[in-house]
Amino acid sequence: MVSKVKKLMPKIKIAVVVLLVLAVGYFFSSIPSATSIDFTTMRKNLASFGIRTEVEEPVPVASITRTIEEEVAARNEERDRHVNESRARQYVESAINDYYQGSYEEALRRLDRARIYDPSNFSIFKLSGQIFFEKNKFRKAFNDWERANQLPNDDRTITRDLDVLKRLIRYSRNEIDRLNRTLNREPENQIAKARLKELEEQMRE
Repeated sequence: MVSKVKKLMPKIKIAVVVLLVLAVGYFFSSIPSATSIDFTTMRKNLASFGIRTEVEEPVPVASITRTIEEEVAARNEERDRHVNESRARQYVESAINDYYQGSYEEALRRLDRARIYDPSNFSIFKLSGQIFFEKNKFRKAFNDWERANQLPNDDRTITRDLDVLKRLIRYSRNEIDRLNRTLNREPENQIAKARLKELEEQMRE
């Protein structure tokens, strides 16, 4: 019996292979042709799941270069701003030392340099206005304090100082008018001339 089965084994193997081939052929013949697949519908279905099927156009090289150049320019501008602000602060600190030592002219020169580097520094105009005020140059003091008041600051005295200067300037103008009338009547009045010169110096821009 065993010998008969061994003799039939090759035939059984051949039969199994033939059956597998037939089964595979039938399976593939039942699959529709690839040309019948609706790719439009497939793309819509993918899009409904948030899957992008379109091929994005490449970003132009010129656009990338321009963006990089703008970024570099912005960083350079920011760096230069920090450098200029630092230099201005150094000049202001030196000017403060000159002010307390009574070197008003040297302090004003340093403040002029500071303005070049940072014209939006409140301390520059606050200090220069104080120096001009103490030098009895009220119009210049008023101009600088008014500029300081326009800049961001938390100084609560600047408005009060401006009000004082406004009253002084108003008084000086009235005095100038009065002295001019006096000199029209008395051209040789030396006291009136000296006082008029002093007031005009105070009101000089």
